[in-house]
Amino acid sequence: MLIEWDRWIASEVNMRTLRQPSFYSSMTLFKTTRRTLLKLIGGLAAFRGARSGTVDSFTLIPELSTGQLLQYRQDLKLMRDGVIAHRSRSTVALEIRERVTEGWIARWITSGSEVIEADPRVRPILEAMHALWDGIAIDLVLDEGGRLTGLADFAAVREHGVKSLDRLVAMLAADPARAPLAEPLRAAMRATLVDGGMLAQSLLKEPAILLGAMGHDYGVGEPLEVRTRIPSPMGSGEVPVLGRYQVRGISSQEPRADIGWLMVFDRASMSRTLGSEVLGVVRQFETAKAASTGKEQEPVAASVVTDMAATIDFDDRGDFIVDTATAWPVNVRHVRRVSVGAGSRVDTVELTRLEA
Repeated sequence: MLIEWDRWIASEVNMRTLRQPSFYSSMTLFKTTRRTLLKLIGGLAAFRGARSGTVDSFTLIPELSTGQLLQYRQDLKLMRDGVIAHRSRSTVALEIRERVTEGWIARWITSGSEVIEADPRVRPILEAMHALWDGIAIDLVLDEGGRLTGLADFAAVREHGVKSLDRLVAMLAADPARAPLAEPLRAAMRATLVDGGMLAQSLLKEPAILLGAMGHDYGVGEPLEVRTRIPSPMGSGEVPVLGRYQVRGISSQEPRADIGWLMVFDRASMSRTLGSEVLGVVRQFETAKAASTGKEQEPVAASVVTDMAATIDFDDRGDFIVDTATAWPVNVRHVRRVSVGAGSRVDTVELTRLEA
């Protein structure tokens, strides 16, 4: 019983942690940014003599402007129980569209999705799932620090998803070899499209990973800790988490820095919350099955579910290579490991900057 974590965890931490009072809200008389002000102050004669030749700190706050475009190669890999389940590759683009009250609208588009490796039995459904959002524009909201805060227009995204799903189902139905996949896919994806939280978390996963280190001040030897609570997988409660950013090094040859990320759960709290949620789902399933068949079966013992939930183990790690001159990521590698009972799942996401 291995929970599919990838729909919820990546976005929540980076959207809900370290919400410091906005520097910009108190600077309404100025038309510049924090980075520009720091450069201006640092350039004053009174400060030049005190400067060291070694850079040991930086701020990841980009100078956002309409029309900025960044492109990355995105590599995804999923392993289950130590075996590669599938690998895929695509190109993602992040374009800054316009300034709004909440910050900035940025457009995220995934294109050229390709399944590189997969079990032949599931390859058709994986290709269909990738095609569902290929080329679809997803508008995001970024704050002034470049941090992802959510979807700009959820209704529009859902509408795109419904239309895309209809086209995909029609395409599958027209192919005798894939026709059996059409209705199961529609049923599975319809639930996701109806559940707003699940859909948002699914779509925000990769953008949240790419922008996960944005909006903070960093210094060598100064770990940046994140203590917060995030929604549980099924939304009935919250789970305490502890995360830490650590600067591993700053290049003296080019504007590059290496940042490490590690996040862990409060295991006891997660086990209790998850056990309660899964047991609730099991009971709902048992009730629905009895209603549809007219036959009642012996319910699953609660201890079976809670004992399984108690075996959960999780860690979330990331490596960020960032451009300290522009504050944009150059390369991001994110690995999430989850194990429950005898089952394990390892998700790896890597985004590599492409030259314009």
